[in-house]
Amino acid sequence: MRHVPQESLAEFVRHTLPPSEASQVRQHVAECRECADLAEMFRDVIRVGANESAYEPPAGIVRIAKAHFEAQQREAVHPKRAFELLFDSLAQPALVGARASVASARQLLYRVGTVYVDMRVDSEVNSERAALVGQMLDSARPGHPVSGVPVILLDGRKNVASAISNNNGEFQIEFLLKNNLRLSVTVGDAAPVYLPITGVEERKRPAGASRGPN
Repeated sequence: MRHVPQESLAEFVRHTLPPSEASQVRQHVAECRECADLAEMFRDVIRVGANESAYEPPAGIVRIAKAHFEAQQREAVHPKRAFELLFDSLAQPALVGARASVASARQLLYRVGTVYVDMRVDSEVNSERAALVGQMLDSARPGHPVSGVPVILLDGRKNVASAISNNNGEFQIEFLLKNNLRLSVTVGDAAPVYLPITGVEERKRPAGASRGPN
């Protein structure tokens, strides 16, 4: 049996077919179960559409929907940072009565997605040179160090020094102390992430600085 085209069925239930064609469709629908079911579905769609203007969704659903779209807009205006600083020893209060050591060190822990970048910046007192030693570990792959990752120390846009993480995910860079240093880390196919290494120059102490109480 040849079925009625869906367009004709839709016009049939909306009573927009010419009388002669409507009569043929009516006769076919009376004999064809498949077309009858399709015509009934079109009638349901028409009934739902007719009641749509009077439909009022629950207030709770409306609040949730509005909150979702507001959150999406905030993220578009203020996108999430590609990294998170989890620990900075410079932000930790000094121990009472602690003496200044011959060498100074700053510890930093960043999270880039599932990768943790643990670093230590060491510098000698009154020295212009410093060393950065770090290791990268992927929390999504325990026991699999992040190896072969290029890390580049930048002063603004200038390449200061670079290294590649070894089979243990470790890397080491020696450099001159400067302001606004950043470490560029590129994991996998992702875009480079720039981790601030600012404040290392604050570790330099003038000659004769106080060593604390004796």
